[in-house]
Amino acid sequence: MRHTLFLLGPSDKDVLDASSGEKVEGKGVRMTADLSGVLPILPYVNGEEALRAHSQTILVGLQKIRLRRGKEVNLFNLVGDADASSMVLQQIDELVQAIQPVRYLNTTDAVRRSARAALPDTLQGIPGCIVPATRAADPSTLDELCDACRAFGHWPMIIRSRGHHGAGEMRLVHDESELESLQPAAWMFDGVFLIQFIDCRTEDGLYQKLRIVMIDGVPYARQCVFSDQWSIHAGSRSDLMDDDDELCRRERELLHALTESGLREYAPTLAAMQQRIGLDVFGIDLALVGDAFVVFEANACMRFLGRDSFTNTRYSYLTPYKQQLRDALKKLLINA
Repeated sequence: MRHTLFLLGPSDKDVLDASSGEKVEGKGVRMTADLSGVLPILPYVNGEEALRAHSQTILVGLQKIRLRRGKEVNLFNLVGDADASSMVLQQIDELVQAIQPVRYLNTTDAVRRSARAALPDTLQGIPGCIVPATRAADPSTLDELCDACRAFGHWPMIIRSRGHHGAGEMRLVHDESELESLQPAAWMFDGVFLIQFIDCRTEDGLYQKLRIVMIDGVPYARQCVFSDQWSIHAGSRSDLMDDDDELCRRERELLHALTESGLREYAPTLAAMQQRIGLDVFGIDLALVGDAFVVFEANACMRFLGRDSFTNTRYSYLTPYKQQLRDALKKLLINA
């Protein structure tokens, strides 16, 4: 197995924070960093002896790399948010040129193709793939924000904080009349996305978010959350599914059907998405609407391996799907 350098770095806004975030361990590095917009696979890598023995975590721009002359290495870029991490991605570009790795996983160019505002153009024209229109805006006042929304013109729309991966910093605006009552928040004036809202409710009026993970070109079904709320996020199972056995059954049966078929029905669409984006490991959040995907996002920032602290046995049927992703990731790293 070839040695792999895992590359991390803070976003353009973030700074290293000793009080929260993901623990990073590597030779000469043991610290906690508030690093948003990264592929969170290091806890798994560090927990697997075969992988840990052949890996090193590098905080780009903060740690010098010392390699034995002639040593062949792979690079795995874990920085997955091009919108929020342009500076560290540029540093990674320079590092790649200096090291000349044997294999370079999740290249910065591929990350940039998956950026929110870039994704509609990246995936344009793929049959069975619908991507909401998206535009970046930098208003400094509420009037400028309202003008930007009117110019964008795709109603209804979501106003979303740029570089934010949670559910808190988002607003759904149905039409121009709601702009007048829009309550300003500080995040609205620190860079936002305007995103066309496409209503993807099922026949029984529920919203859905299906997550598919691509590893080395192979698609894997991971989860499908149903909710009565339009914004589905990590805590959305508590909206309905924690108390609704029927919705759990629907998720279980959907994942089983997708896995048994190998997602063959959607293979042409997924293969085209993989080819266009070009990432080695990334997630796709989408809704199934008829025979089409409505793609909310596709990037290398998503959690998919599961948390060791997650002990809710209600969702134990998800364990095999997490395990097959761990196995696929391990295979990729060993064979790279």
